[in-house]
Amino acid sequence: AFGRIYEYFLGAFAMTEGQGGGEFYTPSSIVKLLAEIIEPFHGRILDPACGSGGMFVQSARFVAEHQKNPAAELAICGVEKTDETGRLCRLNLAVHGLEGDIKHGGNINSYYDDPHAATGQFDFVLANPPFNVNAVDKERLKDMVGTGRRFPFGLPRTDNANYLWIQLFYSALNATGRAGFVMANSASDARSSEQELRQKLIGARAVDVVVAVGPNMFYTVTLPCTLWFFDKGKARTKRADTVLFIDARHIYRQADRAHREWTPAQIGFIANLARLYRGEALDLNVGDGETAAKLKEVFGDTPAYADVPGLCKAATLAEIEAQGW
Repeated sequence: AFGRIYEYFLGAFAMTEGQGGGEFYTPSSIVKLLAEIIEPFHGRILDPACGSGGMFVQSARFVAEHQKNPAAELAICGVEKTDETGRLCRLNLAVHGLEGDIKHGGNINSYYDDPHAATGQFDFVLANPPFNVNAVDKERLKDMVGTGRRFPFGLPRTDNANYLWIQLFYSALNATGRAGFVMANSASDARSSEQELRQKLIGARAVDVVVAVGPNMFYTVTLPCTLWFFDKGKARTKRADTVLFIDARHIYRQADRAHREWTPAQIGFIANLARLYRGEALDLNVGDGETAAKLKEVFGDTPAYADVPGLCKAATLAEIEAQGW
């Protein structure tokens, strides 16, 4: 109960903070969908921009909903550059009965610092990094570029850190690791050096699912965004040469005049759409009968994945290349 109360106040505080609230809080329905799609049942989990720790708490809840003890199943590691926010995170973990290795304050910065020696070490990465950050000192990153390093595909020539974050998430995963993160829409179709990096990333067969999210889902920015999901194990499956695109811009509940959210049934539907695509068993823990009914309505009495215009498409790498990656 204390954990739920703490989360409620974090959310309320983020709303009143406006733009600054996004630095420490991601709305719970977004975090819940991220966790549902990467399915963090057991292993090491990293958030290199961890804010107040909502990603960890939701991962633990996912484990608990599947009748396991999250403290025994998850090893939590985080990085947060703002010292006060890092303390919020440690308290958030504590009131939920969790422990984690959270590095924060003291000028620590995920672009330049790697306190968890993360490369190739994590089963899961969950994150909502700051979008479109400029003025990162790339001179300090030059020794971290190349295969088996933090930035395996190279540095963007543009003054924008989106593809630094994306590579940090990718490189932290082990050979079967999964990542789910929030990203600016511009990263999906940016040109020049970012397009080259995106091509290499897609060519590495790790991009698994991409979800388009409509506006007003965040307390701090009205802009739409994109959820990206990596699965390093995908290269050895039948879906190695496809990426699932889900258009969730028309799926939402109006929470209040200015904000939208997803209901449990909507989260369950989107997550199970990804499971159908992956050939996994359905998981109706979230949304129950309402989720099951919607899946049957869209995908038939015995739900099986199929492209649905306006909702989802499994695009081949050739189709993605034709669209400029």
